[in-house]
Amino acid sequence: MRTMQTATEGQQKSIFSEFKLAKYHITIKALEHMILPEFKGSMLRGGFGHVFKRICCATREKTCDACLIRHSCPYAYVFETSPPEGAEYMHKQTKVPRPYVFELPLEDKTEYNAGEELTFHLVLIGRAIDLLPYFIFAIRELGEVGITARRHKFELTSIYAVDCLTGEEQLVYSLDNNMVHTANAVLIGSEVANWVTTFSLDRLTLNFLTPTRVKYRGNYCFNEIPFIALVQNITIRLNALSYFHCDGVWDENIRDMREMASSIKATRSTLTKRNILRYSNRQGKKDSLSGVTGAITYEGDLGPFLPILILGQFVHVGSDAVFGCGQYEMEGISLSLPR
Repeated sequence: MRTMQTATEGQQKSIFSEFKLAKYHITIKALEHMILPEFKGSMLRGGFGHVFKRICCATREKTCDACLIRHSCPYAYVFETSPPEGAEYMHKQTKVPRPYVFELPLEDKTEYNAGEELTFHLVLIGRAIDLLPYFIFAIRELGEVGITARRHKFELTSIYAVDCLTGEEQLVYSLDNNMVHTANAVLIGSEVANWVTTFSLDRLTLNFLTPTRVKYRGNYCFNEIPFIALVQNITIRLNALSYFHCDGVWDENIRDMREMASSIKATRSTLTKRNILRYSNRQGKKDSLSGVTGAITYEGDLGPFLPILILGQFVHVGSDAVFGCGQYEMEGISLSLPR
């Protein structure tokens, strides 16, 4: 296998030239004994969305579709994201990927005592980064309203911006001073695309930490995830996030990357299906968040795919990424680089 000198293929540069994201480490403190579900992503996202709408909505319409100010409303942009007028791509779709991802604790713990802390991450993409104050205010409000059907109360104690390259954290909010501070911790796609390494990459293990549903040829991959399916899902997601939220271009050349991916083979897999249900208030019924967790090892010329796999760790892959599904990490690959 060739040694990867640099990961700056033309198609990757064009996909990532405008792409940017920011990651935040959030800590909340229980104000009472709390009983939470094992998988906490859907719980937080649902309650958070209701509070966010209450904060932002000026017309009190039940839906955003007919609202006169939907194109300037933070709630409509974040939670009801649709293709803008004149969009060249995905214009037939009613919804496009949302510009945020919740990463809830991976622990199975379900009970928290009063005074106990719970931490999670929030990833914002593109223009959503500028809406951080809305997210902070909404989390504070959610703590007063309460989460789950029991309305458990909590308080927001701190938020740190995480530098995805160095791992360093900068305080952006604390309960003590009740102020939002600016932080220079935005990850730019070109920084990842220009990442230089000196080792050969012919074998890579991915650990899927939360239920992952990757669709390939019309079916979900519940036994094994072919590498081409993984690459196809990640590149489509990154392309859409870049185009709709970062003012990037829609790059047709990603098809070449998918063709290259067909030569990469899965050689070992411990993937197992994890069944999870959530109740959707909007649909009035239970909805499945089921997917695979575990590890899978790929072998082949993996170097050219490293940039998209790195960004995929932050934006997740597959269905229901906003709930925290599709979270994975690359075994033995570190992004701790000097600025």
